[in-house]
Amino acid sequence: MKRYMALGAVLVALGAGGAALGQKAAAGGATAAQNDGGLSVLPAVVEHGPQPGPLGTYTIANRSAAPLAVTVTPRPWVQSTSGKVSANRRAKLPGVSVDAPTFTLAPGAQRDVVATLTASPSAGSLYGALEVVGLPRSATTRKGVVTGYRLVGALRYNPATPTYALSAASAKVSKGMIVLPIRSTGNTAEPVTGTVRVRGPLGTRQGSIKATRILPRKRVSVPLVSTKGLTAGRYTATVSLRQGDKRFNVSKRITVRR
Repeated sequence: MKRYMALGAVLVALGAGGAALGQKAAAGGATAAQNDGGLSVLPAVVEHGPQPGPLGTYTIANRSAAPLAVTVTPRPWVQSTSGKVSANRRAKLPGVSVDAPTFTLAPGAQRDVVATLTASPSAGSLYGALEVVGLPRSATTRKGVVTGYRLVGALRYNPATPTYALSAASAKVSKGMIVLPIRSTGNTAEPVTGTVRVRGPLGTRQGSIKATRILPRKRVSVPLVSTKGLTAGRYTATVSLRQGDKRFNVSKRITVRR
């Protein structure tokens, strides 16, 4: 019989808006819970400055009824143009190590794991994930579906001196929304907010931009306004963005077709 592995996952929040890491795939909070209790990790988010040294201590607990083989791996984030982020399971987060990458937890047991920054990040900041996977020790020999647990916490090495820098590409229409692709060229993931005014043949439409975190060197298509009710034609989107204490103003032309 072919063996299948089912992983319960919980992703914790990077921040607000389109760049949220907070979608739940199996459970709530920082616990991947089945009927027998599952696996937990606390805290879900740890923040620190960019100085080398211990970042913080995570407490990993086995609340299931069977021993779990646990692996703990720092991972880089992948962020899509929609703003959603996920841990890149094909890579390890450079410059970050943990003192206990693999261990076994008995039912009801817990263990502290320390994450350490081994070198100052060249960009002045570093944002990544701490992936914790717990599998039954018999997973390699058991037949049928085997339930495992996967938790993703957040590692944030915030810059000592934030650099706010945003660049905007051409506005476009996507899935009934006018969106503005915005790239963060700074070193911080502080949320981007703002206001927008879209002027066209029949008048002006205004709106606000929901707080969205954009990882450094990543681009996110930020929704501006809905195209519902807009007639076909040429429009001008005047956008005022804010990140930290800095403002960015851009004006983009957009064509709405029907």
